[in-house]
Amino acid sequence: MKKALATQRCIEISQEIGWTEKRIVETSYDMFLFEDKLTVKDDHYPIQSIFDISYRKKPEKDAMGFLYLHTNRGVRTYYIKEEPIALINAYRQLIQP
Repeated sequence: MKKALATQRCIEISQEIGWTEKRIVETSYDMFLFEDKLTVKDDHYPIQSIFDISYRKKPEKDAMGFLYLHTNRGVRTYYIKEEPIALINAYRQLIQP
């Protein structure tokens, strides 16, 4: 398998309801940028279908942020805790003419 140019950790948030409590559960997964595609879980986006990658995150240490993947299928939003600078820089270098 090809080596990823960049990796971004994403967070999935779900709620579990037990007999006496409600819990918020965070599960993490990785987003991988390759020369020809970006993969997230079972989704694959060819590089030519991605228009831009942007994010919004508060400066607090453990603040939740949002990574926006702008594609020809619409904008996909992912929760993040770490700034995706390496992913965005790798993507921009990849698409430079």
